[in-house]
Amino acid sequence: MSKEKGFRDLLAPHCGGASLDRLVCYAELLETWSRRHNLVRYSGREELVTRHLLDSMAAGPLMGDGGRLVDVGSGAGLPGVPLLATRPGFSGVLVEPRQKRWAFLKLVIRELGLDAEAERARFQDLGKNPPWNAVTVRAVGKQREILDWACSRLAANGAVFLWTTEKAEVGLREMVNWRVLSSPLPGLDDGRLIRMQPCFT
Repeated sequence: MSKEKGFRDLLAPHCGGASLDRLVCYAELLETWSRRHNLVRYSGREELVTRHLLDSMAAGPLMGDGGRLVDVGSGAGLPGVPLLATRPGFSGVLVEPRQKRWAFLKLVIRELGLDAEAERARFQDLGKNPPWNAVTVRAVGKQREILDWACSRLAANGAVFLWTTEKAEVGLREMVNWRVLSSPLPGLDDGRLIRMQPCFT
């Protein structure tokens, strides 16, 4: 029986340097905490990397060079932590109302040295400032409510990034005054990354 690959070997083809170090540290924390607190579901390290970390990082090339990110319903830090770990021009807020997950996020921010803070709150309770360059939403319902909330809180060229399905994409395309860009997600047959920007005239 072959030994399971380490996180560094699995992640090295996708990033390097400080970003790689941060992602390896994060993956190890996820693995340890998930044994006790069921943070994320996965069958092995390869699935954790592909389905959760690489999936989260898919938005990176679409986010621009830097700014402020807010991760709504961050949970175990997906997608906010992998994005902040690999996009050094961004700072951010990880929003999570559940106490155990919020405590985990505070630990992750400290251990990875991220330019971020964890807010134990619902997204509805956050103020309008600062304007956000990226609002990220993965495995969270209330997508239309989040879009309504985000619209007045986005920076001039800001966008909302939704990790969702082909079926949900159909409904999102019906929303008026939003420009939609869609791309497939790695590891999920019907997974879609949706980038939405207001286009008011």
